[in-house]
Amino acid sequence: MRAMIQAAAMFMILGGPAAAAPAGAQESSPQPSPTRQAFEHYEVVRTALSADQLGGVAPHARLLAEQVEAVGGAEAKKAAEALVAARTLDDARTAFGNLSTILVPIFQAEAIPGTTAYMCAMKEKPWMQRGDKTENPYYGKSMLTCGSVLPAKGK
Repeated sequence: MRAMIQAAAMFMILGGPAAAAPAGAQESSPQPSPTRQAFEHYEVVRTALSADQLGGVAPHARLLAEQVEAVGGAEAKKAAEALVAARTLDDARTAFGNLSTILVPIFQAEAIPGTTAYMCAMKEKPWMQRGDKTENPYYGKSMLTCGSVLPAKGK
């Protein structure tokens, strides 16, 4: 057991599998773009709002707020910070809508595989999500499947 712990420690100290790769070799999994990293946190927030859950919003909204200025500018950061500060589902959904207005066109331009952009006609706000099964974050369970697909944009 002690030998395994020592071997694991050396592995980590030496840099893991990257240390074994020849100089100049490509890593097998490149770092996702800042836009795709932001989308991952956005999607967790969207999923929570679609399920009428506020609990999972703040931690990912906070991480999103740290990244989003590089993706969508100062207005996106301001909208993400409002999402962090939200204390009710209504406030979170309003902040999410403001953030989505800025980010959805950016996410669409990135052409993130496996995602679909939607519009909520009642709120007049877009959202982006993984998959093609409509999950409206603005009304949650009461109108989960309400939304129209936006035309694809991309690279």
